[in-house]
Amino acid sequence: MLTALFAYETIMRHTFLRLALILFCIYLAVLPGSTIVVALDRVPGWGAWMGGALLLLQGTAALCWLLGRQGVRGGIAALLVFLLAWAVEHAGVTTGMPFERYSYTSALQPQFFGTVPLAIPCAWLMVAAGAWQLATADHRPTTTDHGRQQPIVGRRWSIVMTATLVLLLDLQIETVATKINQYWIWHDGGTYYGVPTANFVAWWLIGLAMAVMVAMVLGRPGDTAIGAQETGDRRQETRELISRLMSHVTYQLPAYLYLLSTLMFAIINLAHGYTAAGLVGVLVLFVVARAAWSAGARPTFFPGREAS
Repeated sequence: MLTALFAYETIMRHTFLRLALILFCIYLAVLPGSTIVVALDRVPGWGAWMGGALLLLQGTAALCWLLGRQGVRGGIAALLVFLLAWAVEHAGVTTGMPFERYSYTSALQPQFFGTVPLAIPCAWLMVAAGAWQLATADHRPTTTDHGRQQPIVGRRWSIVMTATLVLLLDLQIETVATKINQYWIWHDGGTYYGVPTANFVAWWLIGLAMAVMVAMVLGRPGDTAIGAQETGDRRQETRELISRLMSHVTYQLPAYLYLLSTLMFAIINLAHGYTAAGLVGVLVLFVVARAAWSAGARPTFFPGREAS
C-alpha cells in the first residue's frame, strides 16, 4: 500500500513539473511580443487582457513547480502565500492599510468580491517563489556539518534577501502597472513616481513574512529533491543535451520567472523614460549575473549535485 502511494505521489509530482515546464514555455513564447508592444505603446485593443493572463500564467507555473518539487509542503507554502497576498491586498483596497490608499481598475479580471483581481495574488506567488529561490541559491557550499554540505548564505540572511528582492521588483512594477497599463490608481502620492513610501515599506515587510512562511514549510534552503524516481530520470537525461537543459530550466523555473519579469520591466521602463525604475531592473540583473559568475556557476543539470 505504501509503495503504491509513493509511486502515485511520484507520478503526480513529475506531472506537475512537466505542466510547470509547459506553462513556462508558453510564457517564453508570449513574452517577447508582449514586451515589445508595451514598450512601444502599441498594445492593440483586443490584447489588453494579455497582461493579466501573463500574471495568471506565471502564478500557475509557480504553483505547479512547488507541487512538483515539494509535493504537499509546496502546496501548503503556495496556499499560505496566496492567502496572505489576497488578505493584504483586500485590506489595502478597503482600508488603505498597509500600502496607503489605492484602487484597482477594471483592467484585470476576474476580481474577488469586486476588489482584488485574481492575477494579483498569483503575481505575489511568482515573486515570492522566484525571490526565495534566488536568495537561497547555493552554487558553492563551503562548510560541512558532520559531512553534510551547508550553503554559504544562512537562512536568516536568505529571508532578508528574499524580502529585498520582492521590494526591488515592486520598484519596477509600479510605473508599468500605474503609468502604462493602469492596473491600479494611487489616491495618495509619494516621491517615487507618485507612489507612497509606505507602499514600499509594506512590500518589504510582506515579502519578509512570505519568506518566513516558505522557510518554515519547505525547510532548509536547497531541500528540493522529489524522490528516488528522479535518480533514474537523471541518468536518462545525460544522454541528450536538450533533456539536461530542460531539467535545469525546470529546477530553476521560479528564479527564471523572476529574472524574465525583471528584464521585461527594465526594457519597458527605459523605453517609456522611467529611468530610475529601469535602472533598478538593470542593477538586479547585473548583480545576479555577477554573483553567478563569481561563484563559477554553470548549468546544474543534476539538481543537488555540482555540475561536472
